[in-house]
Amino acid sequence: MVSAAELEKLMEASIKDAREEPAFFRALLDATLYAHTPKIEPPGRRQFVMFKSPDDGQYVVPIFTDKAKADWAARGNVRVLVLRGRDLFDQTRGTALMLNPNDNRCTLYPEEIARLLRDGAIVTVQEWTVDGEDDHRVYKLDRAPKALVRGLRSALPAIRDVEVAYVAGLTWLKSTQPDSLLILLGGEEKVAERSVRTMSTILYDVFQRLNQSIDVLHFDSREAPPEWVDRFALKPVYRRRPMKPHPSSPGYN
Repeated sequence: MVSAAELEKLMEASIKDAREEPAFFRALLDATLYAHTPKIEPPGRRQFVMFKSPDDGQYVVPIFTDKAKADWAARGNVRVLVLRGRDLFDQTRGTALMLNPNDNRCTLYPEEIARLLRDGAIVTVQEWTVDGEDDHRVYKLDRAPKALVRGLRSALPAIRDVEVAYVAGLTWLKSTQPDSLLILLGGEEKVAERSVRTMSTILYDVFQRLNQSIDVLHFDSREAPPEWVDRFALKPVYRRRPMKPHPSSPGYN
């Protein structure tokens, strides 16, 4: 078992440096965690209290690394359940969990939890900021890697908030790091982070085999994509809903 002091130390390190996140999440499996259940549950059936995430409005199960935090959030209205992390994750499969929702909250999505239970690992996604056009250059690939295209076409239908995907190349002009593959996802903006993290988790093994840096951009599919999509005449590698044919296209009735 991982002690409360050890878990707290790992958590603080992960907040300061995202590279420390895998060790923290792995430790959660063998740590004591706390969740809320109704005071009265149906016989033989476990129920967990859920609430709407303030980040994207999706329902999540709040869990806690500290009993005092769990007791404070419960305020006597619900019971505090004590479970080993692995057991808690297993009993809540298919549900998003929000860790310590009242301070440095962190959401774990179903695909991430499944991978954590299976491999003892979680895919970390680091956000980056584009400072301007002089910071990077997007370019059209001669051909997108077949493994990546197949992976996107296989994974994205299950991520209902992604409508379209493109693949391009990316050069960082002010860095010595090598070019990367750029995946552009279009979908529901308020759940952009969830879409990117879910896709990255599902396709992690594909990304590893490509042995190349992968960057991901997201745009609101209700609006136009970045101008370079039209400039390079990029065709989607995935589209959820086929576009209605233009009246001048052959076969239009």
